[in-house]
Amino acid sequence: MSFKVVSEDSSEQMVPKLTIKLIGHYSIDGDSKYHADLSQLKYYVPPPDFDNVSFNLNKDSTATRYKPTSYIKLDDILTWISDNFNLLEKPLSQEGQWLDTDFICRRGALKTILCTPYEKYENWIIYASKYRGTIYLCEFYTHEKEQRHVNASTQERRLSSWGYKFEQYMVADQPTHKPDISVPLNECEKFHCVIKANFDHYSLLYEAEIDGISSEQPITDTLTDKTIELIELKTFPLKFYNEIGTEQNKKYGTIPIKKAITWWSQNYLAGIERLICGLKNRFGKVIKIKEHSTQNLPELSKPRCNINSCKLYLKLFLDNLKKIVIKDYNECMYKFYYDAPNNVVKYSEEASNDEMYLFLKPEFIKKAENYNNTFQ
Repeated sequence: MSFKVVSEDSSEQMVPKLTIKLIGHYSIDGDSKYHADLSQLKYYVPPPDFDNVSFNLNKDSTATRYKPTSYIKLDDILTWISDNFNLLEKPLSQEGQWLDTDFICRRGALKTILCTPYEKYENWIIYASKYRGTIYLCEFYTHEKEQRHVNASTQERRLSSWGYKFEQYMVADQPTHKPDISVPLNECEKFHCVIKANFDHYSLLYEAEIDGISSEQPITDTLTDKTIELIELKTFPLKFYNEIGTEQNKKYGTIPIKKAITWWSQNYLAGIERLICGLKNRFGKVIKIKEHSTQNLPELSKPRCNINSCKLYLKLFLDNLKKIVIKDYNECMYKFYYDAPNNVVKYSEEASNDEMYLFLKPEFIKKAENYNNTFQ
């Protein structure tokens, strides 16, 4: 079975709106362990001169601890939910739906769907499982993508690590401290915000990994209701940035459409308004930094992308999920496979206990059932 989402003819009246609220956070330490705290929160500490930097992204690369190659399921966000059931219950519980959210997932799954109108070559896989009226989504590697990650050479992993190293040059543990690059890079260390969003008539709950925040004061308790700014950090080859720029847009450069839409969707979903881009040479040295507003990223793409078609695509995709995913988690999981060459989404019902793809773990279900039996 399959369906095709057509979103090209979007009008301003049809475009769904997104409103988001930060409702929680958690940290992942260097051993990939979950902590319900701010231990991995970093503060954005920019250099004084964006046009005169020299960041060696290969510094101490032999000591780098790389992140796992396997695809991360929903374990971390489900742990946060398990600790905060009371924040997510519907005020007046409707029959069949317990939590006050239609979809729960990682930001990456939503980003993948948003980018699909501009994805001509990359297939994707997203599994769906329904529990107490809420649909949980988990993205998985396709076979081709998994092989690329598992078989990546040392050189390829080192190059992919440059973005993490750039972050190390730009953030610190405290707003008054300087970035510390003497510590070996550990890609496993991450800080996540938990976001409750309304998109069109759907409610969404997802996590978003955050590179850093801009705040003059240190945060010691929670980010909720604080006046802070979330910051996203990226790197981009200086050669291509300059070559594809014209005299009119040389100040900002021009970004390939696939890169621009990926950056935009990631920031859009987290409410991030600024992207800080380190321009690197082929030797892995950042020599300039450029700042972009998220709303201007689509205008800088080559060719220019239409973000309205992306928003509408996500809305129509969620519409289809609501119609298709009707059986509960213990009956089956639903597999959605995007066939890029044919621009079609294929779907099928899969075994509910397939260990390879099972992401709504029994321990989460047990905690949820215990909570409902105790408090309802």
